[in-house]
Amino acid sequence: MPEADVIPEKTFKAGEVLFREGEPGNEMYLIRTGRIEISAFAAGTKKTLAVLKEGDFIGEMAIIDEKPRSATATALEDAICLTLDREAFKAQLKENPMIEYLVSMLIKRLRETNKQIEILLQKDDLCRLVASLLSMAKDKGVKRPDGVVIDAEVTNRDLSHTVGTTEPMVEGMMKDLTDMGLISVNEHLVTVRSLPELEEYWQFITLKEKFRKKE
Repeated sequence: MPEADVIPEKTFKAGEVLFREGEPGNEMYLIRTGRIEISAFAAGTKKTLAVLKEGDFIGEMAIIDEKPRSATATALEDAICLTLDREAFKAQLKENPMIEYLVSMLIKRLRETNKQIEILLQKDDLCRLVASLLSMAKDKGVKRPDGVVIDAEVTNRDLSHTVGTTEPMVEGMMKDLTDMGLISVNEHLVTVRSLPELEEYWQFITLKEKFRKKE
């Protein structure tokens, strides 16, 4: 790895965004000075996931698995960060294929954990269930003429553990989603009939839950 004095630096003013959730990422950062807030939106509300400081890394997931940023990073105060782009970082990893594999697996598990945390932050059982189905369809979905099939056995028991509710509650909610034509279930294989429609329904029930709290 290059010596610290030849690694490019970037300076960020208080309130400046280093990167936003959903954006592509080509750089990771090592904080030299200052504090950086990591946040994400869950159930329509901003959630602070962590506040990082000197010596912490930021943004390593996106440059390893080349997926969009999973959170937003914002400078809470003036900050200086060392930067390392994807090409330079992967060049170091390729010198040891085992380390590259282990890091990639750790990032994959971390992303899965982040998704589960985001789902569990939602208060309503139905919101969590629909969010879980959307996540599985996007990650493990296979496109078919009748929709997107989740390429894994999905049982009500498994969903009850994932969502944090009872199996009978999951059974009832899955029946309602089936009756609305949003999903179909055949021997534990779940088909999402239309990802955009299920996404729209999730946004609707999330907003409904949000504004119900204000009544």
